[in-house]
Amino acid sequence: MTEREEPIGMYHLLTAVEEAINTADPAKREALAQIIDAYHDDFPEEFHWATGEQAPALLYNLMMAIDIACRSEEDKRTKAHIIRLVDRKPEGNA
Repeated sequence: MTEREEPIGMYHLLTAVEEAINTADPAKREALAQIIDAYHDDFPEEFHWATGEQAPALLYNLMMAIDIACRSEEDKRTKAHIIRLVDRKPEGNA
């Protein structure tokens, strides 16, 4: 392990991915959102497994972070956004 005060965990990874997508070109985010929607339409069982309770925690959080980050504020899925906020690990001393 490197000389860091704490290990880099799942939530550090997810935040980095989310920030990278949020700062990407809006057209590329829209294209990613369209791909996610098409994947959902073509393989709904796989999509719902990957975002459901049976999926490993990292996969679930990664899928939700990418899905939320690539959409505009007007297009964010309310349910996905609420689930993400509930499942997010508190940071700091909380």
